[in-house]
Amino acid sequence: MRATLLALSLLSAAACAQDVEPGANREGVVHVNAIKNPEMHSYRAIAAGLDTFDAQHALAPAVPQLRFAVRKRGGALLEGDLPTARLTADAFTLALPVGADALFDVPRSQPAWDADAELVLSRKRKEVRVWPYVRTPGLADNQRRLGDLRLECQVFVTVAKKEAPFWAVALANTVFLTGDWCSFFKDQDRTWSVNVESPLASAMLREGERTLPLKVKGRQFELPLYDASWGNDAVVDLAFVAPEGAAP
Repeated sequence: MRATLLALSLLSAAACAQDVEPGANREGVVHVNAIKNPEMHSYRAIAAGLDTFDAQHALAPAVPQLRFAVRKRGGALLEGDLPTARLTADAFTLALPVGADALFDVPRSQPAWDADAELVLSRKRKEVRVWPYVRTPGLADNQRRLGDLRLECQVFVTVAKKEAPFWAVALANTVFLTGDWCSFFKDQDRTWSVNVESPLASAMLREGERTLPLKVKGRQFELPLYDASWGNDAVVDLAFVAPEGAAP
């Protein structure tokens, strides 16, 4: 098996390891609208992601704050009514407004920390995911900046590590040969998968006159995320598949 597939499988396992029913380790969790198995994350894990964003802000200095996006599992935009989001625990609740773009902020909250609150959405986990959203202002809709994607990875990994059991983190560290999981994805055999909202025709990494075609499949492109020869200001130019019936 390619290193890419093995690495991504471990990342996925670590990120989803907390997918359990509330029990001995989830006492006091209140499910929004009584939805079974909602998308949820530990607030303390999210707070660790906020810390990582602050510590590595130099990767995306023009991004004012970390936001989170709600998307379908494959990366597509949501359909139907927007979900609600809130921080909740036994004696604590804080609604988090979700914008029309399905983006929301998670504030720093000492009461949420003290209550060991959960971030809970009104959609099932199998339907949606919450993902760090780092987007430098001024980019075109079909562009992604490499430093932004690197910071998203760092935040995602921080949250995954906080929520995953010790054995999953130890196993991933062994396979990656480093505790910095994002740095593993650095060449054509170790690529980071990036999901976007629409099906892709092509993706090209570009910095100055240098370009690198990237492998695409559906709504996903594969990126050598931490290839040190590419700077943070390198840009991925995306070409989307034209909708059926659209003029050529």
